[in-house]
Amino acid sequence: MVETERIVLPGEEVAVAEEYEAGEGTYEEHGRVLAAWPGRLELDAVHRIARVVPFNPPAQLHVGDVVYGTVDEIRSSMAEARVLMIHGRDRQVAGELLASLHVSKISNAYVEDIRDAIRLGDMLRARVIQTEPSIQVTTAETNLGVVLALCTNCRSPTERKGDLVRCPRCDRTDRRKLAADYGNPELEAPIEVVPEPEAPRRPRPERAERGERGRGPRGRDRGRGGGRGPRRGGGRR
Repeated sequence: MVETERIVLPGEEVAVAEEYEAGEGTYEEHGRVLAAWPGRLELDAVHRIARVVPFNPPAQLHVGDVVYGTVDEIRSSMAEARVLMIHGRDRQVAGELLASLHVSKISNAYVEDIRDAIRLGDMLRARVIQTEPSIQVTTAETNLGVVLALCTNCRSPTERKGDLVRCPRCDRTDRRKLAADYGNPELEAPIEVVPEPEAPRRPRPERAERGERGRGPRGRDRGRGGGRGPRRGGGRR
């Protein structure tokens, strides 16, 4: 049973350490449990834990959350984005959160060069697939990917042209892994899991037929006695 008590201020005594253990938003000092930040006191009588819930707690990331972030760093097989907000929530994220996007998680289609899909400064919409020990995300869904890209030449906002982005100022075009609503992202509506269609597989090359490249029906090279008859005049005269 959790009892909601009074509103407390930082440093205020909320419980005795012999009766309650210091939980979130509290700390123990000299046998007393004190509030670490302003908020509403909660005393968990079952687990004997004291907590202080902040008035407007920061949003915590969970697996499955959809987040927005700006790409701050790109390496050979990994991009790193600074998480700015969680889709559908008006609370700020807790602390400075960095999410990693591996090249294999960008798209269901093969991405040879990560810069063919994202660039520095791009605004991404991605889904969290791991939170511990590090935040890992994916954009391999139709509704995920780049929602805003600046021109790599003049840094002007770009517009969509199929699977490309085009700068109306300098006419430069670049390839991106774009979200379905690129240019006009919907920030409130639920983002359903819509799998991205897999890229078509390339047909396997046909095997060379026998008899090609100078080989006879039995696969023996011509010109090495394979197609000659018996030699005439077996010895020197």
